[in-house]
Amino acid sequence: MDINAFLVFRTVAAEGSVTKAAERLNYVQSNITARIQQLEKELGVTLFHRDYRKMTLTSAGQILLPYANRLIETFNEAKEAVTDTSIPRGALTIGAMDSAAAVWLPKVVSAYHNQYPLVDLNIFTAPTEAQIRAVLAHEIDGAFVDGPVSHPELVNDLEIDERLVLVCAKARGTIELEDVLEEPLLTPFSRCVYLDRWQGWLNERGHRVSKVMEFGTLDGILHCIENGFGITVVPYAQIQHHETQRKIQCHRIPEPYGTVPTVFIHRRDSYVSGALRALIDIAHLVVMES
Repeated sequence: MDINAFLVFRTVAAEGSVTKAAERLNYVQSNITARIQQLEKELGVTLFHRDYRKMTLTSAGQILLPYANRLIETFNEAKEAVTDTSIPRGALTIGAMDSAAAVWLPKVVSAYHNQYPLVDLNIFTAPTEAQIRAVLAHEIDGAFVDGPVSHPELVNDLEIDERLVLVCAKARGTIELEDVLEEPLLTPFSRCVYLDRWQGWLNERGHRVSKVMEFGTLDGILHCIENGFGITVVPYAQIQHHETQRKIQCHRIPEPYGTVPTVFIHRRDSYVSGALRALIDIAHLVVMES
């Protein structure tokens, strides 16, 4: 039994076909079949239901799959650890929520690429919950998310305080936060820590919770606000350059609801490669200079 047997098993499980698995791994089909049969013989169980259209996991195969994933991940980490050099190189996939990706992550990526051109850096953009799932599943190496994140398998390695503002249509006179409470709250995602902070402030003051509407992109939300419909809550850094260019105005949300930390998370049990450590170090420098 070797690590390639588990790699073949995982690939057949994902593709549902010996033919497709062979194409993906660049093996001959007979090699795929032989490795699966040998693995089944050594374990003493049947791993796949076989028919002429598709191969599906048996109950034993479903039990084995997470262990196979863990073994492959551990092997790859061990290989990376013993071959890691002082010059970062190889593939690195980092997640970022939209606000981070739009504001200061470009500075990090630019500085990183200039210093470490041998690293194949990829950025995965998604809401915080999706980022956390991806890090836990070993799908990405780390992610910039809304924090703090309390999870026994994750490390918070960087913290950036984001100042939250409520954005509404520009008025001729002075308005207060209470003046826009009846407006629907527009948000790109129905579950958002910024939304939670605003609702927390409303609850503390005894106001009715805002009606929430998902509305795609921030640009679409701003168009609605300019036309007199809705409000939104975002980090000020994300909206700052829009404030003088568009018919909107920003109001700081009072503490303790007005500040949200952005953190960088990665798995506690994973090897921190030279490429990942270099990115974290550069992110620290960018934050300090901001």
